[in-house]
Amino acid sequence: MGINVIGITHPGQVGALPGGTNVLVLADDGRYADEFLDTDFRAHRLVVRAHGRGSAFFGVADKARELGASRVLFGGFRDVATEEDPTLVLDDVIAFNSSFARRMYDWIRPASAYGDGLVTWLTENAARTGLRVVQPIRPGIH
Repeated sequence: MGINVIGITHPGQVGALPGGTNVLVLADDGRYADEFLDTDFRAHRLVVRAHGRGSAFFGVADKARELGASRVLFGGFRDVATEEDPTLVLDDVIAFNSSFARRMYDWIRPASAYGDGLVTWLTENAARTGLRVVQPIRPGIH
């Protein structure tokens, strides 16, 4: 079992943590950093600077890469993205495993991916490279 990096944008999003070594990464514009760092979540805690969904995603993903995370979860925590094949899970949360991350880090990041175009960027690149995308809300694998 490797490192789980869990990205959040507010300390109130921390819920039950998965087994293994957990690193909570708060993607924040400065509003919640003190509260987050002062709370004992029984996990390692880091803060990255972010000003929107895309910048929060990339801040957490880049920190996960630095740490050698085996999977990355955003928001809710479930037993997802545990397969060895590259897998991206798009639901009310985003999750991916280290195999997916290794490929994702090679993709060019347009400015739109730092904003509302994040999910489009993820799904288009995953489809172009033949990687697995799972959308639990909409049954099926794409």
